[in-house]
Amino acid sequence: MTLEQLSAFRAVALAGSFSGASARLHKSQPAVTKLVQNLEAELQLELFDRSAYRATLTDAGRLVLERAGELLDRRDALRSFAQSLAGAAEPVLRLVVEAITPLPSLLGVMRQIEQLFPTLRYELRTERLMGAIEALHDKSADLVIAGKRGVDDHAFEAQPFARVRIIPVVRRDHPLARAKPPVPAALLRKYPQVVLRDSARGELKQTLNVLSDALRWTVTDVAAKLEIIRAGMGWGGLPEHVVAPALREGSLRALEVSEFDVHTIPLFALRRIDHGAGPVAQALWSRLRAR
Repeated sequence: MTLEQLSAFRAVALAGSFSGASARLHKSQPAVTKLVQNLEAELQLELFDRSAYRATLTDAGRLVLERAGELLDRRDALRSFAQSLAGAAEPVLRLVVEAITPLPSLLGVMRQIEQLFPTLRYELRTERLMGAIEALHDKSADLVIAGKRGVDDHAFEAQPFARVRIIPVVRRDHPLARAKPPVPAALLRKYPQVVLRDSARGELKQTLNVLSDALRWTVTDVAAKLEIIRAGMGWGGLPEHVVAPALREGSLRALEVSEFDVHTIPLFALRRIDHGAGPVAQALWSRLRAR
């Protein structure tokens, strides 16, 4: 069993096909196929179900992938450390996160990478809605934390990061706080809804949980949205980790809003497949996967 075989196996699993893995590894498809076949022969296991169009992991393949991933991540970390010692690590890592991203878990991983690469400088930027995805399209970010809406799975690689629950809230003495749930749409439209403006500059713009034909405040950051709602000047949906303290102390009240289309937003770590990751970016990607 070799690391090259395991790398080919993981690449096929991530790409869903031997041709996709071939492009990712810059190897011929027959070479990738042979590496996986040799691994299967040595393990005496069938790792992929090849009966469908896409190469699908068998139950045994999924279990082997977990162990193989751990081993390959350690190899990548060792390689990154060696490249850092040799001065080959990229000096700046550009990260873009969606505004609702819970930062503590990301910062913990960033701190680990900083210990491996002491001279590293981070550039961390916050975007809203499709703004983070746009940073992948225009290559202004090495890695993005965002939702997958509008993401081309053939162009970008993704791994789960967090699930963020969105809670509609209002100040406890606001008229909406006294309404019987679910709050009638007609009543909601009498009071301003505070919404985040999409920071995308191109055609990727979108809205999320915005009531049509309603009074509206538009803001450009989560902190401003929270303060406007705390001031009793409107209502709106905010991430649970942002409003949890105010809900516990009773200064804000949760609303039941049937008109909201999205109640939980899955966030992913995303990177371009066609953009070769440097040792720092690869180390961060591996640590995020191992969380």
